[in-house]
This record gives sequence, structure tokens and C-alpha cells, in this order.
Amino acid sequence: IVDLTELSDGKIHSRFDPNAVNDPDAVKGWRKKIEANYNDFSKNATLLSSRTVIPCGSSVWRAALKTLRTEKKG
Repeated sequence: IVDLTELSDGKIHSRFDPNAVNDPDAVKGWRKKIEANYNDFSKNATLLSSRTVIPCGSSVWRAALKTLRTEKKG
């Protein structure tokens, strides 16, 4: 799970709807960047320690994402 609000310095957010974003095109760009550089993002100690990137198995990511969206607005 990646916190795009944090990575985009607040430019991408879903402050009022935890299931939507204000700039879908920017999100698409970030997703492509993350997919292309998956190993760099998934092993980045700074992003991991700040919980900007949260390792999560595919079987539990939906529940983890729901919890994160509730805990961390925006």
C-alpha cells in the first residue's frame, strides 16, 4: 500500500471521500511510476519507516487499506 498523498506532497488527496481522489490522472502517473520501480519503492527504508509504503500480502491488502484510510485521512 502506498500513501500517494504523502508522495505527492498533498497534491493528491481524498480528504472528503476515502474511496476517491482529486486528480485521477496524477494517480495514474504515480501508479505507473511505482509499478516500473516496484523494487525501489518496496525496499526504501525511509518510505517504509514513515509508513508511506506499507508491505502487505495480496490476501489482506483490502482490509489493510480500509483501516489505513480510516486512520489517516487525506
